[in-house]
Amino acid sequence: MKRIVVLWCILSGGIGLFAQQVPLTSSDSIAVKQLFFAGLRNKLNEDYNRGVLNFGKAAAIDPGNAAAWYEIALLNYRMSKFTEAEAAIKKAITVDGNNIWYLKLLAEFYKRNGNMTALVAVFDRLIALSPEEQSFYFDKSNAFLIQGKKMEALAGYDAIEKKFGDVEGLAEARERATGVAAPAGSSKIDKENDPVLRAKAFLAKNDFKSAAHELESVAATFEDDPLFLALYGDVLFEAGDLAKSLSYYKKALKLTDQLYVVWEKSLNIQILMGQYKEMIEMGEAALSVYPNQAILYYYMAFSLHREAKNTEALSYIKNSLQLDGENRSLQALIFALQAEILIDENKLPEADLAFNKAVEADPENYLIINNYAYYLALRGRQLAKAESLIAVAAEAMPADESVADTYALVLFKRGKYALARTWIEKAIKNNEADNSVYFEHYGDILFFLGEQEKAVSQWQRSKETGNDSALLNQKINEKKYIK
Repeated sequence: MKRIVVLWCILSGGIGLFAQQVPLTSSDSIAVKQLFFAGLRNKLNEDYNRGVLNFGKAAAIDPGNAAAWYEIALLNYRMSKFTEAEAAIKKAITVDGNNIWYLKLLAEFYKRNGNMTALVAVFDRLIALSPEEQSFYFDKSNAFLIQGKKMEALAGYDAIEKKFGDVEGLAEARERATGVAAPAGSSKIDKENDPVLRAKAFLAKNDFKSAAHELESVAATFEDDPLFLALYGDVLFEAGDLAKSLSYYKKALKLTDQLYVVWEKSLNIQILMGQYKEMIEMGEAALSVYPNQAILYYYMAFSLHREAKNTEALSYIKNSLQLDGENRSLQALIFALQAEILIDENKLPEADLAFNKAVEADPENYLIINNYAYYLALRGRQLAKAESLIAVAAEAMPADESVADTYALVLFKRGKYALARTWIEKAIKNNEADNSVYFEHYGDILFFLGEQEKAVSQWQRSKETGNDSALLNQKINEKKYIK
C-alpha cells in the first residue's frame, strides 16, 4: 500500500485540538486539520519557521483555533521572537481563557518584560484553575515582592502556610521578604541541586528536552501518581522521545484505566512507531473499558490490517460503522480503511464501493480522494474518473507532493505525458522525504517523452533512495520502460 489516512487519528491524540468558536465549512475544517498536522510535524523536526507558517495558515482560516495560536506563540518563543509570541498567546487566551498552559506561557512574557501587575493577575487566574499547585502561590507572592509590595508578599506566604503547611522554600521566601534569617531547622532547599526546580525552570521556557531530562530522576518518586505519569508522558512526547513517552503512558494506565485520552495518545504513538502487534493488545484493553468508542474499533482495524489479519480487521470496521454515525469525517476514514483492506483482499468492486462511500461521507477530504485516484491509476481502470478526482484534490492542495505524484501517475496512465511531467516535477520539488517512488514515476514519464538517458538516470536515483523493486531493476538493466 502506498499510503493510508491516519491524519484524523493523530490529531485526535489530545495535543491541543481545535477550539472553534465559529462553525467552519467542511473544506475549511479539513484544511485546518492538515495544516495543524503539518505544523506538529515541523515542530518535532525543529523546523520552527515552517511550523509557524503552517500554524499561521490554520489560524488564518480559523481565527478561533486557540491551539494554533498557542503553537505559534510557542515556536516564536523558542526562536526568541518575543513580540510575535506574546501577541499570539494573547489571542489563544482570548479564545480559551481557562487553559493553564496558555496562561503559564503568558506569565513568562510578563516576567520577561517586568509587568508584575499583569503577572499577579495571571497567577490569580492560574490559582483559580489549579488551587493545589503551590508554585502559583509562590510566584504570585514573589511578583508582589519584586514590585516592593512587601506586605502583600508576606500575606501571600502566610496564605501558603495556612493552605499547605510549612512547605519547602517558605522560610527562605520570608527571609528574602523581611531580610531576617530563618530560624535553624526551617525548611529550605538547595536550588542548585533540586531537579524539580530545574525542570520547572526549563518548562517555563518550553524547553521540553531539558525538562524531561531533569524529571527522569524524579519520576520514580511519583510512580503511584497516574496524572503525573501522564503529564510526564506529554512532556516526553513534546521532547520527541516517543518510546519513553509511551512507557510512561503505559505506567499511568496500569494505575488507572479511566484516562481515555491517554489510551488514544498511546495508540497514536504506536502508529507512529509501527508497533502494530502491541497496538492490537493496547486496543483490546482500551475497548474493554470504552466499548462504545468508534475510533477505538478503527484503531483495531488499522493495526490488524497492518498485521495482514484482514478478516478480523473487517469485523472491527463493521463494528466501528455501527457507532458514532453522526461523525461524517470519521465515517469517511473508516470507509477509506475498509477500501484499503478490500484492495489487499483483491475484492476490487467492493473496494470501489467503499471508496465511493468515503468520498460521499466527506467529499472534501482530499487525502482520501488522493488515495482513491491513486489506486484506480495503479489498476489502470476508471482513469477518467481518477483524473476528475485528483484534479479536485490538486486544486485544493497544489503544494502537496503526494497529490502531485498521484496526478502525474493518472495523467501518465492516460497518455498525457507532457502534463504528467509538470506534476511529477512539482512532486519532486516538494519531496522532503526523498520518496523514491516519485523518481521512478519521473523516469517512466521521461521515457515516453523520448528522453531515455534522463529516464534511466531517474530510475537509478529511485534505486539509490531506497527503491529496490525487481521491476525497477529491470528497467535500469534494459534501459526501457516495462509495464
